[in-house]
Amino acid sequence: MEIHKDIQYNQGIGKFKVLSSNAGVGSIVTTKAGFFVMPKSVSYWGFVKDVNKQIETLGDRTSSEVEKMAGVNIIDDPRFVSFLKENQEVPNLKYLIDIPHLTLSEWGYPRHKDHPLFKRSKEVTGLELSLDHFLIPAIHFPRWFYSRKEKYFKHISEWVHLWKSKTGDMKLQYFAPPRDPYNNTYRTFKDNNQSRDVYDTLVQIPILLICKNGHISDIPWYQLFCAGIDGKKEDMKKPEGFELFDYPCQECERGGRHELQWIENRNNSESWGTLKCKKCGKTYGLEGIMNIHPFCKGETPWNGIGSRSDQPCTDVNGAKGVMQMALVTSNSVYYANSFSSLYIPPKYLKDGVLPPHMQRVLDLLNNTWFPKALDRRPDLTKQTYINGLDLIDKADDSDIIITEEEADRIKSIFALEKEEVLDTHENYRYQEYEVFSNNVSSLSDVSGLEFIDICLPEELEPFFKKIQQVNTLAITLTQLGFSRVSMPVPMRINGNVVRNEGQKIYNEPVERVYSLPANQSYGEGLFFEFNMESVKVWIDAHKEIFAKRYDQPEGEIGKVLKDEMSQYGAPQFYLLHTFAHVILRELEFSCGYPTASLQERLYYSDRMCGVLIYTSDGAEGSMGGLVWQGQPRLILKIIKSALNNAMECSSDPLCWEQDEQLNLAACFSCCLVSETSCEKRNLGLDRRALVDEEFGFFKDLW
Repeated sequence: MEIHKDIQYNQGIGKFKVLSSNAGVGSIVTTKAGFFVMPKSVSYWGFVKDVNKQIETLGDRTSSEVEKMAGVNIIDDPRFVSFLKENQEVPNLKYLIDIPHLTLSEWGYPRHKDHPLFKRSKEVTGLELSLDHFLIPAIHFPRWFYSRKEKYFKHISEWVHLWKSKTGDMKLQYFAPPRDPYNNTYRTFKDNNQSRDVYDTLVQIPILLICKNGHISDIPWYQLFCAGIDGKKEDMKKPEGFELFDYPCQECERGGRHELQWIENRNNSESWGTLKCKKCGKTYGLEGIMNIHPFCKGETPWNGIGSRSDQPCTDVNGAKGVMQMALVTSNSVYYANSFSSLYIPPKYLKDGVLPPHMQRVLDLLNNTWFPKALDRRPDLTKQTYINGLDLIDKADDSDIIITEEEADRIKSIFALEKEEVLDTHENYRYQEYEVFSNNVSSLSDVSGLEFIDICLPEELEPFFKKIQQVNTLAITLTQLGFSRVSMPVPMRINGNVVRNEGQKIYNEPVERVYSLPANQSYGEGLFFEFNMESVKVWIDAHKEIFAKRYDQPEGEIGKVLKDEMSQYGAPQFYLLHTFAHVILRELEFSCGYPTASLQERLYYSDRMCGVLIYTSDGAEGSMGGLVWQGQPRLILKIIKSALNNAMECSSDPLCWEQDEQLNLAACFSCCLVSETSCEKRNLGLDRRALVDEEFGFFKDLW
C-alpha cells in the first residue's frame, strides 16, 4: 500500500471550525487522523502576519490595497472595528480579516497553490503568496504518547529524537502523524519514486491539566510516577494543591531515570491503566487520577512550547493557582470570549444635523427641562427622566410639532449625550435595535441590511409594536480571548460592567495588534419588537408575583445573567427570552430549518425589548424560507401555535411547577434549544411568563 507524503497529515480546517464559541487559539482540535492539536496564537498565523507587515512597513493603505498586497479578504464593518478599539482595548486595530480555508499543521505541507487567494494574488500583483500564508501553526497537545506494541510512554520530543536516530530520517513529515520507530508496518510512502518505510502510529493520552486563569499543561507524568511510588497519592488529591511539577524525583534503583511504560487495563475502562518502570518493575496505578490538584505553573503553550505567564498564577485571594484534570473533549477546557456584530450600513449611523424643529426640542431638553427636573431630584439620570417623559406633549406645549419617530430619535440622542454609558455592550446592541425600530423599511440605496415592516395582524397589536422581515443581514464574529474551567462572569464595579477576557489570542503588545481574524456570515431573519408600554403594564400588574417568582438562586454559571436581570428587570427578560425559544422551536417545523441552524439575538434593557431570529447558513445566506414565515397570514399562526405548545410539556407537572432555579417552567422537552442557538446558555426561561392563566403576557392570545 502506498501513502502520498504531501497529503498524509495536513489537516484542512474550515473557517467556522477554527473560530467559534468552542474553538480557536488555545483550544483542542481533533484531526482527521484522531490526534489532538492546539492552534497557536494569531501572532503566528501567516495571513495575519502578512497584513500586519503591510501596515507596519507601508503605513496607511486603503483596505483594497491591503487585500491585494497581503492576499486576504477584509470584512467591511467599521462600526464593529470602532467598538473593539474603544471598548476592548485594542487601540490600533484597523481591519477584521476574513478567515480563508486553512491548514492546521505542525509538520505538514499543504498544496497551497490551488487556493483561490493564491491564484488571485498572483493574477493581481504577479507575486506568489508563501506556504506559511495558509498555515495555522499548531502543536500536538497533550504531548505524551505511548507505543501500541512495546507500550513505551514518552514525551513527543523523545519520540522525535528516537525517530531521527533509529530511522535516519531528519524530515518530520514522515513522522506525521506521530509514529512508533520500533514498529514497521511494511507499507511504503510514495515519494519521488523512492520507497520509504511506514511505521505504526503512536497513541496520544487524552487528559490534561487546566486552571481558572486559562493556563493549560501536560500532566507531568514522570513526576507523577515518582510521587506515586513514594506514597504521595493522597497528598496529590488535596484541594489546596500539591507541588507536582517540581517534585524531587529519585533515580531508578537500576540506575538513571525510570523508563516508563503505559499498561492498559484489561477492560480499558476510561483508558486509564498503570505506569510501570521497565527497568525496576515498580508500578503506579492511575485510579483516581482525575482528582489530583497540582499547583499551576502558568503555562501558555499556544504562545510556543515552554511559554509561561509573566506573572505567577494565583487565585482571587492571592494564593497559588491550583489546576484540575480534564478530558481533552470536555467543555471546561475552552470557553471562547467571542463578540458578534450585526452589520449596520454607515448611512444609518451618520449623526448629521437635526432639522431645526428637532434641534429646538433637544436644546430645550438639555438647557431647560432636564435642569429644572434635576433641581427637584438631584439623583435623577437622563435615562430615567426621558423614560417618564411624554416628549410629544412636552414639545407641543412649546408650540413644536414632532412625530413619534422624531421623538424617539431625540430621546436617543439626549440619553447618550454627555453622559457616560455604563454598559457599552448594551449601547452597542441598542444601535442595531434603533435601526429596526425607527425604520419601516431599509434604505433603497444601501446594501448589507434589507428589511421591511409587515402589516401587523390586529390580534398581535396589543403585544408587538412591529414585526419585520429581514431579507438580508450579515453577522460578524471575532474573538479576543478565552477562558477555561468555567465561563467568564462579567462583574459590575462602580456601576460599570467589567468583563474578564481571560487569556489573549495574541502574544504581542496590544499596540501591535492591527488586525484580527473574523468570520462574516450572511442570512435572513425575523425581527420582533415588543410593545414596551404593554410590557410595563404587564409587569406593574403582577409585581408581587414576579418579585417572589424571579428571586431565584443563580448558581455558579448564572451569575452574569442574574446580574443583568437585576439591572434591567427579570420579568421582561423571561418574557423576551422564552418567547425567542418557543419561536425557534416552532420555526423548525414551519420553515424546515433545524433549530441548531437558527439563532437568537436579544435586545433587552430598560430601553429596548425585542428579538431577532435569524439563520446564516451558507456563504451567501439562506433560501428565504425564514423570511417567508413572516407573512401576516403565517406569523400569527406560528406565534399562536408556539404559545399553544408552550402550554404543555411531556415533563409536566414537574416542569410547570419547578420554582427553585434560574430556569423555571422550562426543560429540554419544551423550551431549551441547541446552545449554538442561544445567547444565554439556555438560562432564564419560563413558559409561564408567556401563557400562565394568571400572569402570562400572552394569556389572552393563545
